[in-house]
Amino acid sequence: MCEMLEMREIEVFLAVAEELHFGRAADRLRLSTSRVSTLVRAVERRAGTLLFARSSRVVRLTPQGAQLYAGLRSAYIQIERTLEDVRRAGSVGGGVLRAGFSTTLPEKLRLELIGAFESRYPDCRVVASGMPTTDLFRWLGKEWPVDVFVTWMPTAAAPVEPALYIGEVIHRVPRAVMLGAGHPLAGRESVDIEELADGGHPVLYPELPLWFGELWAPSTTPGGRALALRRLPANYVEDVLRLVAEGTLAHLTFTSLLEAYDRPGVVVAPLTGLPPMPVRAVWPAGPQQRLAEAFAVCCADHTGEPGDDPDDPDQPD
Repeated sequence: MCEMLEMREIEVFLAVAEELHFGRAADRLRLSTSRVSTLVRAVERRAGTLLFARSSRVVRLTPQGAQLYAGLRSAYIQIERTLEDVRRAGSVGGGVLRAGFSTTLPEKLRLELIGAFESRYPDCRVVASGMPTTDLFRWLGKEWPVDVFVTWMPTAAAPVEPALYIGEVIHRVPRAVMLGAGHPLAGRESVDIEELADGGHPVLYPELPLWFGELWAPSTTPGGRALALRRLPANYVEDVLRLVAEGTLAHLTFTSLLEAYDRPGVVVAPLTGLPPMPVRAVWPAGPQQRLAEAFAVCCADHTGEPGDDPDDPDQPD
């Protein structure tokens, strides 16, 4: 009967396979070099073949070693992920999480995120509600009606006190421009942000704090041209729809908006020249902070969106 590998033997084999050096593997695992050599020989004995070709200067994997590494590495990663999920579940415990979702988010996304969280934490239940995006700014420094809010969030840090915790990117939606049916650009298949510049087409600027609003509707285009921003009271998407339908204002929004809202007299065209808008979970400090953070991590894990590293080759332009 084939003997089963022990976890320590697997860890040592993987370390040597990755370092291709017994001394560096020993330092990494905080073991002696002789102990690493002994455990590698044990793995080779169990496998019934040499896994490393050794010389006085070089260590390399044999074909059998490479095969074993490929299988064990993926299995080890899955074991570590499962253990981390168990640790998270144990630290979070059960309970009810009040989760708010921006009313302009795609409905499908909300259902996916709730399902992913309740699957990872079966002792937890999510009570969801729809909230206007701008409600977030009225909650700052006050008591929140929810424990966590999933909303459009273009930045990973907010300069507010008390601190606003912001999770990793959950989703990204391409930008769009909302126009009245009679607007000169309404018949276009797409609109570039530069075409709105230099005062030719005023842009509606809802009541947003500068740290957020400048990323939502920038005062200048990437080409350095000024946008004619019109700061009007428009706390709710219904207000925005009415103002755009009744006048000549444009509003910078997202391609998914009409999945949630459809109003006669308003069209939405794809907007080029601005990056997609990120969706993130945000939450305040408080008794549900740990549960809210677990929800944010679960949501980001579920969608697998790239982060905000500007050097990340997978980061959207």
